[in-house]
Amino acid sequence: MKRYIVLFFLAWLFWMLLTWSVSIDSVIAGAGVALLTTVIFGKYFYTSIYKLRQFRRFWMVIPFLAFFTWQAIKANLDVAWRVIQYKIPIRPAIIKTPLTVKTELARAILSCALTMTPGTIVIDIRDDFLYVHWIYVDAKDPDSYALNRIRKFERYIQIIFD
Repeated sequence: MKRYIVLFFLAWLFWMLLTWSVSIDSVIAGAGVALLTTVIFGKYFYTSIYKLRQFRRFWMVIPFLAFFTWQAIKANLDVAWRVIQYKIPIRPAIIKTPLTVKTELARAILSCALTMTPGTIVIDIRDDFLYVHWIYVDAKDPDSYALNRIRKFERYIQIIFD
């Protein structure tokens, strides 16, 4: 029951931060959206509130967002440059990479973060492996190229979500 209450208040707080308004309409709409979110996704939320009380997880969100933003900017520029300069080679590949994150939530966040980075699309997660399509893979050693990029994301995600 506690996790539903925590999820409701986190979703409501997130709504209030997004709208940046304390009008009665916004507060009621936020409570409705938070309630709907809690009813639909409550069973997927943390089973133990203990993880939410670890402040180290919250503080790691800031460096993760900075890292993700920087990776997205670099990837956007790379893909845009490949479109403009059509002579730049692309070496697409689908690479099977072992995962170090354990929870389903951490795996979902990792796959979303990689997919939102231009030039990569997560195709599947099976067992302990992630299948990722890359627009450009270093031909010398594609597995280590992908593994190095994914491990950078996993470092943050393990601390926050595992």
